[in-house]
Amino acid sequence: MKPYEIFRRLSNSEVDTIVLAACEDDEIPDKIAGSVLSIQRVPLNRFERFQEDVRKGYVRKTLRDKRAEELALFVLSAGLVGSKGEMIEVFLAALDLPHEGPSLTAEGPVAEPPELLLKKAVADLVAANGARDVAVFLNAFVEQPDVSWPSLVAMLETDPSVALEDRSAD
Repeated sequence: MKPYEIFRRLSNSEVDTIVLAACEDDEIPDKIAGSVLSIQRVPLNRFERFQEDVRKGYVRKTLRDKRAEELALFVLSAGLVGSKGEMIEVFLAALDLPHEGPSLTAEGPVAEPPELLLKKAVADLVAANGARDVAVFLNAFVEQPDVSWPSLVAMLETDPSVALEDRSAD
């Protein structure tokens, strides 16, 4: 599932929470603003006059837009690391992947772990953190450039415990 598709399945409050966590990284607010202005074709002086809820709406709309795929992955990754870092670190450690905190340290492609180990790590993560957070994280994880894990993709497509239900209407 592409990052913008993940954002399409999140409620407005979920998107806002991820964006807020991502914005702890000083580079991200400017990247988001630049993308909103260019993709939504809103002049800066007009955007600045919008009320906060209108600006948030434009940010959500942009992150859900196919043209913002790279931005969506960047924001999703930063937001999850900022808000779910401990969960991510537990997952990486359970799979014995090289990491520093919630960040992979491997250079190049990350080898897929054995399927049984992966299933156990996912099940343990769901039990400890709830299906929704794990589903969002895993769908974002498989979109990382150095991760090509067919077993995890298949699990996300078929296992109801990690299904990313659509809450965009919430």
